[in-house]
Amino acid sequence: MTAVVVRGGPATLDGATLDAWRRLAELRENPFLTPEWCTAWLDSHPMEQPFLVLWNVDDELRGVLPLVGSTGLPRRLRFAGARRGDWFTPACSREDETAMGVACAELLKRERWHWQLLELDRIDGQSAWPQALWDGAVPASISPARSRRSDVLPFIGFDDNGYEGYLAGRSRNFRSQLGRRRRKLEREHDLGFAMTTDPERLSEDLDIFFRLHEERWRNRGGSSSGEEEVKRFHRQFAAAALTRGWLRLWIAEADGEPAAAWYGWRIGGRYCYALSGLSERYEPLGLGTVLLAHTIEQAALEGASIYDLMWGDEGYKRRFETGRRHAATWVLGRRRHPIQASAAARTALERKARQFRGR
Repeated sequence: MTAVVVRGGPATLDGATLDAWRRLAELRENPFLTPEWCTAWLDSHPMEQPFLVLWNVDDELRGVLPLVGSTGLPRRLRFAGARRGDWFTPACSREDETAMGVACAELLKRERWHWQLLELDRIDGQSAWPQALWDGAVPASISPARSRRSDVLPFIGFDDNGYEGYLAGRSRNFRSQLGRRRRKLEREHDLGFAMTTDPERLSEDLDIFFRLHEERWRNRGGSSSGEEEVKRFHRQFAAAALTRGWLRLWIAEADGEPAAAWYGWRIGGRYCYALSGLSERYEPLGLGTVLLAHTIEQAALEGASIYDLMWGDEGYKRRFETGRRHAATWVLGRRRHPIQASAAARTALERKARQFRGR
């Protein structure tokens, strides 16, 4: 079993390696681990350098860690697109996580001159992989870690009864409000839904989505997803996701005009809700909620087992969710390195600040 670093990025890998990497990401049902996500991020963020960890067992690619490195100081490693992704693990089977963690720890020791901090953003709480980095093969080379923070990932789980079974588990008031809002919109505004499937329409539909997304957040302080760099990234990934069959871009029209939009992906059995947009005119009518419910229904019809509401503990998610999982963010450093001591002090201060705010 060997782990090696590739510093040339996904573009330098052969087709068979990319296919194997993609299959591993699809196995984890995680768009943020795909070579397409990594490529789009690197192309839109040229100041970040690829640091791909490939883990092979008997000449078979069994795991990928799609990291990127910063060019400044301190020298940081983190997942590609960590600022836009919602949860991360290695791209490997769950059964291989511990063995891959040991191999990654050994590799980080060999590569210790190329990094000072390893920032693990929103690691799935059920992942066994991180533990091996600080209690595995070479604990003397990596300082013990403590979680910087924990984030909530609410979701909807479907049983054999699909969307109807999901609704049956909601309160009568929930079902009544949802049905009443949709019927009113259909009766008064000629409501319709369309999903983007034509590559020639993708650019125009993304323009609509970004316009509605910015309109939704205009009076809420704005959204970082409206920045041009972020738009370029999502445009590139959306085009690749459409080619792969992952993209789910829904637009709701009212009276023949785009009024709301929903952007996300279907990968494996998981339907992922990333971003949405909404016309101010239709916000009081609950169109955003109606569109969300429509995508949940479509996910069930497609046979998805999970509708992932993604990172965040907003009130509307609590109304829809059937369960939640957690992700922890960790910062690891090289043992006895001054940068590691500084990062540990910062983590302690952040924890005290959260405790103070809680009181």
